[in-house]
Amino acid sequence: MPRRQLLGCGLASLALAGAGHAENQGFEPLPAQVKIKDRQLTTAVRINGKGPFHFIVDTGADSSVIADDVAKALHLPVGRNVMVQGIIRTLQAPSVPVADLRFGSAVHTDLELPVLPRALLKADGFLGLDAIGRNRVVFDFKKRTLRVIDSLPSYWVEHANTETLIAAPGNDGHLRSMACRVDGVVTTAFIDTGAEVSAGNEALRRALSTGRTNNERDIELTGVTGGSRMGKVAKVDTILFGNLEFSGCEIATADLDVFRIWGLADEPALLIGLNFLREFQTVSIDYGRKEFRLKLASSEWVDRKRG
Repeated sequence: MPRRQLLGCGLASLALAGAGHAENQGFEPLPAQVKIKDRQLTTAVRINGKGPFHFIVDTGADSSVIADDVAKALHLPVGRNVMVQGIIRTLQAPSVPVADLRFGSAVHTDLELPVLPRALLKADGFLGLDAIGRNRVVFDFKKRTLRVIDSLPSYWVEHANTETLIAAPGNDGHLRSMACRVDGVVTTAFIDTGAEVSAGNEALRRALSTGRTNNERDIELTGVTGGSRMGKVAKVDTILFGNLEFSGCEIATADLDVFRIWGLADEPALLIGLNFLREFQTVSIDYGRKEFRLKLASSEWVDRKRG
């Protein structure tokens, strides 16, 4: 059995705890309203040879999108309307043809990208699973870098036990792991790097509410396709993800469209967003090998980041 690593966590952050004990004091509570996109790392993208443009990598989105002002600056002709599925709602948007899109070593041709207002995206665009679903995405929160690179080869073997490795099967880039327990409830977890806050679905909320009288408070969640959804904030004692144990946590729960899109509306599920992920030094999502790799930040890095 691998050794569990204990962390304390609040809604806005996690912290590396001392050996054998998880501190859960001093965490800021989640505000009453949270946007499902903020402060993400971006990667450089070239479109039809122009750029670079700065795109957010969104592992919870099936489709890539482009900001309206970028499409206009590139003189991309407006095409048919398409439906864009967001974490909160589905939105009809115009599309534009993109002959050539490049980032890292990846090249995509003859694309049709939906166009959304920059006021919603707060970026030049988003790369979804249609663009990254065969690559490896590595977030280095210590160095504040993001790389989209080739998947590790099948014969590659781990030699140093410096990361937590979690198998994440799934189809069409919808990687999810059953190696998650929320207060003992078996929960399907997936990583959504387009989400600022981690959230459970209503099935998880119902499973956790059985036999407990925890106080809940309201929260409003908003997404990049616009709209908002009311949810609840509840405290849980432990979240076990692989060999990582988070203690003294609060999580948001809401009836978000993304759970239905991923086929997880009827079973306990947890969307792991950036408020958890930023407390790691690196987070790697490998679509070729279907696995997550999480490397904890050192206590020195956590203290320096807080300061």
